[in-house]
Amino acid sequence: MKRVLINGAKGMLSAQAAQVLSQHHDVIVLGQQPPTAPIGKADWLVARLDRHQLLELLRHEQIDTVVHCDLLGFDEPLPDHETTVQHNVIGTMELLGACRAAGIRHVVLRSHGWIYGASPLNPLLISEERPIKTQHSRGLLRTLGEVEQVVADFASRHPQITVTVLRYAPLLDQDSPLMRYLRAPAPQMLFGFDPMIQLLHLTDAAQAVLAAVQQPIGGAFNLAPAQSMPLSQVIRRLGHQPVPVLGPLFDNQPPAGWPFDVDFLRYRCTIDPERACRLLGWSAHYDMATALDTLKPLSPEEERATAARALDEFFNRRRMHDERRAG
Repeated sequence: MKRVLINGAKGMLSAQAAQVLSQHHDVIVLGQQPPTAPIGKADWLVARLDRHQLLELLRHEQIDTVVHCDLLGFDEPLPDHETTVQHNVIGTMELLGACRAAGIRHVVLRSHGWIYGASPLNPLLISEERPIKTQHSRGLLRTLGEVEQVVADFASRHPQITVTVLRYAPLLDQDSPLMRYLRAPAPQMLFGFDPMIQLLHLTDAAQAVLAAVQQPIGGAFNLAPAQSMPLSQVIRRLGHQPVPVLGPLFDNQPPAGWPFDVDFLRYRCTIDPERACRLLGWSAHYDMATALDTLKPLSPEEERATAARALDEFFNRRRMHDERRAG
């Protein structure tokens, strides 16, 4: 059994990863606010620790694996650039310093598959051998390239510590900026473009964390479903209608709610999960169509049927509770 610290309690991935990991390992979730969803058997600590306090925690709890998810932009709109750099880049440097001092053996970083950038020159599927694009103009990716560079430099200087980078396709997380765009009543698209995209179910994303923790292998891993889908089809499958807008309107300002560079509305950035399948034994359980259907709004009939099942289950639990009290 490993002793795992998940750094970052905000967002559904941290919670689901804690649920899955705590079935096999001793897990602590550290964050500046309570977890936003159930975390299984994991314990949690709500605090903003400085570097010395973090080092004390790692040593006292004899942590051997750290999963770093505490990066602004995955689960909320970004604050100003200076705050984002301080939190994402400097915060990662301080965490890695504490890991080195505490003798941590394995660090897992949550990253993003779109870090390669969108381009008409991209291959059909991008492998981990392709260099990442370090210059993005907006959103999470603007600092994530710097974070990955910091982590890569750390890994080269400290080969005794295994460093794993999980580059996820965009997650089907209802709280993420991308999902808020996709679920808007009329998401704007660039006229004449309909890029293929991949979206990964949260359950598959959490299973990837488990696979990475249980098999410490250094380097980057792309994590995505085997299929991709046109952006317009994704929007329609979620029950909305995309609105094409002429390109010049996007030259300086992206469409409302779009959290990435405009090029991602023009060109594909689809990633190849073959390395994760081969080395970690991981593959996505949900294909894109099935994963999207889990988020599709219910019809009135489906809502009534779901409510009826929930009500029956509630009455059954209450009846069993009353019978136990009477007995």
